[in-house]
Amino acid sequence: MVTIRVNSRTSLFLYTGIVALAYFAGARLGLAYAVVGGAISLVWPSSGIALVALLALGFAVAPGIAIGSFLANLSAGVPAGVAALIGTGSMIGALTAAFLLKRAARFRITLNRIHDVLAFIGLAAVLSTAISALFGMTALRGAGLVPPAEYGAAFLKWWLGDMMGVLVIAPPLLSFLTYSNPVRSKQQTVEACVLTISTFWVSYLIFGAPQLAGHGYYPAALAVFPFVIWAALRFDHLGISITTLVVSAMAVWGTTHGTGPFAAESPVDSLVRWCTFANVMAITGLLLVAARAQEQRAHQLLQASYIELEQRVVARTEDLQKTNDDLKEEMAQRRLLEGELIRIGDQQQRLIGRDLHDGLGQQLTSLGLYCAALNQKLQAQGHAAAADAATIVGLVKQASLMTRRIAHGLDPVAMEQGGLVTALQGLADTARTLNGVDCTLRAAPDVDPLDPLMQINLYRAAQEAVNNALKYSHGRRIWIDLEQADGMQTLSISDDGAGVGQEEMERASGLGLHNLRHRASLLGGSCSVTRNTFGGTTVAINCPLPGGADRARKIV
Repeated sequence: MVTIRVNSRTSLFLYTGIVALAYFAGARLGLAYAVVGGAISLVWPSSGIALVALLALGFAVAPGIAIGSFLANLSAGVPAGVAALIGTGSMIGALTAAFLLKRAARFRITLNRIHDVLAFIGLAAVLSTAISALFGMTALRGAGLVPPAEYGAAFLKWWLGDMMGVLVIAPPLLSFLTYSNPVRSKQQTVEACVLTISTFWVSYLIFGAPQLAGHGYYPAALAVFPFVIWAALRFDHLGISITTLVVSAMAVWGTTHGTGPFAAESPVDSLVRWCTFANVMAITGLLLVAARAQEQRAHQLLQASYIELEQRVVARTEDLQKTNDDLKEEMAQRRLLEGELIRIGDQQQRLIGRDLHDGLGQQLTSLGLYCAALNQKLQAQGHAAAADAATIVGLVKQASLMTRRIAHGLDPVAMEQGGLVTALQGLADTARTLNGVDCTLRAAPDVDPLDPLMQINLYRAAQEAVNNALKYSHGRRIWIDLEQADGMQTLSISDDGAGVGQEEMERASGLGLHNLRHRASLLGGSCSVTRNTFGGTTVAINCPLPGGADRARKIV
């Protein structure tokens, strides 16, 4: 709210004098249209000037209202005592309006809220003007300037005149105090000029038409309302204030000259009609502007909320992206760690396998040779223990063979010598030799060499799957298939045994499914278990090849 601070006595006297002068000027203009007792006018701009002065300068300048009113009425021939009472009533009415607006309604002079407009109409235009009209009419009645029979009609005319001053004069003054240029482009400048000229011309045609006078054709005045709506929606308070002033001025001019729809035989009736029309027009414009302002504020709040929501979504998306990146990095580090742990575990298994092969295996070989020599010696002597010695020789051979088998499983020497294909062929040969099962390796001829981590994980997965097939399927044949296609490495182990259902496989921890899937996940792939056409089970591991797209292009 725009207010002017009065900080010193000099400033107070200066502003009080300015208020008195402004009130006096407005009152002289209004008294030119006095209709009762020389003091009752239906055009009273001073009521609007007084209200704006108190809202802008504060209550301290209120005496200027009383002084201006006293001087104006005194100059019009009103007795000094009556003029003093009228001035006091004008000051009290304006003070009442300003006090109630500021303290009770929390009024904003921008008038951009419907609440402010309603408070302005009810407290300032209706209530306060009724107080000043009551004081003035009582003073005139006491001085005998108004007959008792005309008291009610005269009060209504005084009230309407003050109300018109508040509704028509105060809004333009408040608009200039809170001036915000509604014209922001050349197009709007042209539009404002067209609006002003059109409003003036239509008002002239309506209120300057002598053929409309005396016929009570009031609907003709409604032709100005489209321009009122235009000004309210496009040019805010400044536009509606200027439009209201233009229409009101033309209506006063036409009515006082006996033209227009409000002209009647009695000048008083004419002024009452156009005053009522001007008040309705002003109220309509103020409410439209306030409603438009509230709509714009709601739109701005929604737009600000939308922008804030977008910013929050962007921020949350960035946070989620960062969290996702951190999670991916952590998963990558975990895969590296798991790969390193598997590599270390495989290395330890190889060391154990070599120790078994080179240590315990050699010892068992030497023991077997010694037992064989002892058996031959006992047989040559015909000793009865020769049969027991032969049994020991057989047991030592079985222990040596078992040790070699365990050592080969822990240390696939063929992996280092010939790669994954050679190691898988050794696995197939071992399964065929030791278990009597027809185990066949079918490796595609175009299988490229793989990195050591992928080779050892695929070999361990094949080893796990073959052992599961030997243990659970009870089939006669096992197939190990190795192929590459479309940048993917596929290893599948199939059997023609009894087969294991998917649900049973999911529940069976002893089948090593968890280990198979874990190794597949380390390679970035997947593991599936299905029933094949032979009625048995097929375990398939699919994983992407390093540089899989380039490999696929090379194959094509």
